[in-house]
Amino acid sequence: MPRSRALLVMVVLALAIASVVVLVAGGVGASPSLIAYSRIGSLGGVGYYASQPVPGVPPGLLVRVFLINGSVVEPVDAFIDVYANAPNGIVHVAMGYSSILIVPFNDSNWQYVLGKWASLGIPFSDYETSMLIFITYVKGNESWIVPLLVPYNVGWAIGGTTQPTSPRYILVNAFINVNELRPNKVVPVKLNSTVTDPQVFGTYNGYTIYNCSLSGPQPPTYSSDSTMYQPTSDCIGINGSLPIAWATWSNGVIQNDQGLQFQLAIDFSGTMNWDAMATNYGNIGTSYSAPENWALAFENAVQLGSRVTQPGSVYWYYGGATWGIVNYEVYYVDTYSGNYYQVGTTTVSEVLYVPPYDTNVNPAFDYGNGTISMLYNGATALSQQYFGYPALNTSTVVDYAAFIYTSTGQEYLYQCKGPVNANTGVSGTYYTITLGGVETAYSLSTAEIGTELGGLAFDILVDAAAEAMTEGGATPLIEFLNQVGSAIFDIAGLLIPPQTSSSVTQTTLEISGVTTGTNLYISVIDATAVYGLPTFGFILNATNYYGNPTTYTCKYGKVTWIG
Repeated sequence: MPRSRALLVMVVLALAIASVVVLVAGGVGASPSLIAYSRIGSLGGVGYYASQPVPGVPPGLLVRVFLINGSVVEPVDAFIDVYANAPNGIVHVAMGYSSILIVPFNDSNWQYVLGKWASLGIPFSDYETSMLIFITYVKGNESWIVPLLVPYNVGWAIGGTTQPTSPRYILVNAFINVNELRPNKVVPVKLNSTVTDPQVFGTYNGYTIYNCSLSGPQPPTYSSDSTMYQPTSDCIGINGSLPIAWATWSNGVIQNDQGLQFQLAIDFSGTMNWDAMATNYGNIGTSYSAPENWALAFENAVQLGSRVTQPGSVYWYYGGATWGIVNYEVYYVDTYSGNYYQVGTTTVSEVLYVPPYDTNVNPAFDYGNGTISMLYNGATALSQQYFGYPALNTSTVVDYAAFIYTSTGQEYLYQCKGPVNANTGVSGTYYTITLGGVETAYSLSTAEIGTELGGLAFDILVDAAAEAMTEGGATPLIEFLNQVGSAIFDIAGLLIPPQTSSSVTQTTLEISGVTTGTNLYISVIDATAVYGLPTFGFILNATNYYGNPTTYTCKYGKVTWIG
């Protein structure tokens, strides 16, 4: 986007927010007591208030929709659909067609979800959940669907009317920018009343796959004089382990760098914010947050050629996590003709629950049937099928560093995008890469690494993962990922897990056993942005960085002669 155009958009959004604040303040005669405000990219913003932001509004959720068209910002009627996240699924709470939708805390559907959280027996202060909101705007034969995640604390909703210090009003300003957002085409369809059960639910390699659309109370059907909107949502829940950090090595490294050792360590502590991802939108807000303590965990050194003799991965993981993938689709019915029209669809991937204050983090190896292979193989051909191009390419991978043996018989360490620290002791030299954040790790901005990181699927080391398969083919979970296709919803949703961030994030890869003749290329992906996991993944190859780039720019650019 041109700089002037981007600046204009930011100014327009700022004016929209400012106008709302002025309007609200004028309406109540005094400034509402704003406790916190957060932006959801260019899609909207959320304000948390202790006093009424709008006269006559009960404690709860207030959604307002604004249309941005050029320099004009104005309220607009749209179809507003609200879901509440529970620990194990989603519940349809409210919907309506207007520029404003109010959902009070005492709404029976919302109270049903709050009961699900209360049944965990965990203090409300230990975590925050969220509401999943879809805004659909139709003009002519074009439509726009804006998904948003709005965080809140269960304690506010349960005690919001009696706790004066807690936010009692959640004001969401949703922006539909028809100049920036890609529209859907509204097309006539014939609905098929027959539903085919893909029979994918069950347990696969320790993961439980289930229908996470909870059968709670449902909101009344919305209809107007001429049209009736019919939203549908399919939710697949995946309960099991999620990896924190990993290192994957190719067959070439096994063959050419025997004797090489590396150690993977992590240090995570503080509040983790799992940020949901949506197809074509990227980050749409925080779906879940909780304090965790996955600190100072070390895996014993992995030695290639002795302990490890085949391509694979070593990784750290945490358990008890629930990950939901929601496919949302909207139809409307012309009540005069009875014709159905498909308005649009989007897929949201979000973490629903992780046990707070968890300390149970464990290492594991994956040679084709574990957590890392599930993620790798689930994205192999499907990202090409659903996105039209490989998701992980040279613009989304950081060419971090390499040990290269030159034709002149010299061994060099090329520190391309970040530092590699060397420490020599009695047992040799150890080379350490410590990553703690995108900018600090690479001295790059997120934009320089590539915008694809925030909104695309993950497709890496296809050859290494395929070679690591056990004889007889793919594991049952991998078969599920490749076969389910669009039977329930676009599998692309599986390939965009939610992002996370944390108070302290540190991943360390320590390498030893480097000798004259070693060829080792170390690529790094920011898993925080690509994969929805709170740290980084390492890709180790013997002949080139991942993706076989013919050229690359080394912004750190230090070269060290080793021997």
